[in-house]
Amino acid sequence: MDASGPTRPPNFPVFAVPATAVRRFGAVVLDPDRAALLEGEAPPHPTVYRADRLVLPGVPATRGDQQDGDTPIGSLEALGRELGFRVEVVNQSFGDLARELGYADRLSRSARQVVRIVPDRRRPGPPVDAWGVLQQARAAKSVEVHRWSLSHVLMGTGYGSGVGYGSGVGYGSGVGYGSGVGYGSGVGYGSGVGIPGSADSRTPVMFAGSPPRPAGTRSPVVAILDTGLGRHPWFPDGDPLVDRDPRVGGVPVGLRFDPDDDPELSGVTLDRLNGFLDPLAGHGTFITGVVRQHCADARIVVVPVMYGDGAADEGDLIDALQHLLLWHWRRLDGRDEGDPLDVVSLSLGYYHETPGAVDDEAGMFAAIRALQEWGVSVTAAAGNGATTMEFWPAALARSTPKGSVPLTSVGAWNPTERTVALFSNTGDWVSTYRCGVAVVSTMPTTFDGSLRGSVEVPAGAVPERGTPDPEDFTCGFGVWNGSSFSAPACAGHVAHLLSTGESTLDVGRRGDLVRDAVASALKEKP
Repeated sequence: MDASGPTRPPNFPVFAVPATAVRRFGAVVLDPDRAALLEGEAPPHPTVYRADRLVLPGVPATRGDQQDGDTPIGSLEALGRELGFRVEVVNQSFGDLARELGYADRLSRSARQVVRIVPDRRRPGPPVDAWGVLQQARAAKSVEVHRWSLSHVLMGTGYGSGVGYGSGVGYGSGVGYGSGVGYGSGVGYGSGVGIPGSADSRTPVMFAGSPPRPAGTRSPVVAILDTGLGRHPWFPDGDPLVDRDPRVGGVPVGLRFDPDDDPELSGVTLDRLNGFLDPLAGHGTFITGVVRQHCADARIVVVPVMYGDGAADEGDLIDALQHLLLWHWRRLDGRDEGDPLDVVSLSLGYYHETPGAVDDEAGMFAAIRALQEWGVSVTAAAGNGATTMEFWPAALARSTPKGSVPLTSVGAWNPTERTVALFSNTGDWVSTYRCGVAVVSTMPTTFDGSLRGSVEVPAGAVPERGTPDPEDFTCGFGVWNGSSFSAPACAGHVAHLLSTGESTLDVGRRGDLVRDAVASALKEKP
């Protein structure tokens, strides 16, 4: 024991991905006991990834362009001819857009291309798997292979509630790998924080306060990458402080859901037969309300990347971040109307297979680093695994490239703000803490799932009586737990500090202003 207290071994985190996401993404668990290893290599940590995807450095090429062996995709194609697969670029349209808008050269270091590995069915052999291909590429010393990565499955960091979704895949706490791992509600703990006396999660609540009123000062731009934004009186149609459909060059930034699949419309996209709300339905609306409470002047940019089960594909996140980077540049360069980005809020993440040797320019990290370089504050939830193990991308807070704005990783406090929530991740990679337990915020008023109160007494001589309906959010507000809601509290605090300052398109000056705001937010008690 030293002056700071006893040293405690890290818990191995629980990380569960629901069966709905496994089917959607073709997700698998990397099993350390079975993973292909290079000579002298230590076994990887478990992680969940798409079996048929890899992420490579470079601006996606125009369809039909020949790739030589001196490029990452060219070397992967050469490996495919040897192993029996071909390569398809998934986000090729982004490369076309970047070239059309004149940003391909500026993107050359930060751009990433998501590729699909398509097996040659005419050649017998075991199924082609992204981890095995990645290891083969490392053994062959393929071009820039240190920046190749799996396409991970990320999970939101808010606790769900209600009914679980059968077996999925996951790992942690001695649980076996593969199917058969129970899925509680988004992050493996079930409702609340898993201990007696904890607050229930995602519960309707009455809020009698007035909506936050903008002061009419500068409106910092905050992008929220999550499930989207539902209907609520705080965010009416035509609100000048909300962009529900951000586009760059006419192309949407983020996913676009059909009405039946929108986790912020009815909230029922997974179990339509029984009508239960999705575990993380309303997550994005709740987060947007947290930001609005901390900065009424913030201009919100809504970027959907997550489904109602709380899962997100790293490839979708890369696509959204890269389009958002173009969106930011167009405004910095005066080519589009409106202010550029100030803050990005992320409430999702994953545990990396090689936590001690993560390349911070691999996968989605490259786009995040580019945003930091161009004067944007990124806040990321530290996760709910009750562990000190690094949760990504929040763990990028460990270091800041020279001249960039720091990334801020945010863990969850209890409401007293004296103790860290039992579920919250912690460690020297966590920058700060904000309240993440019994948080009150906005929920879509369109939500009314099929769960009902445990007691209902029909009207007679007295009015109808009953216990509260746990899935009726027509009141517009709810209580929820998770580091998901700590991160936007910090993002809103940074935005509030920026709202009192100057507005400029000078990149260097913007970076100084945002760095100062982040530093002040970390020092001040919100």
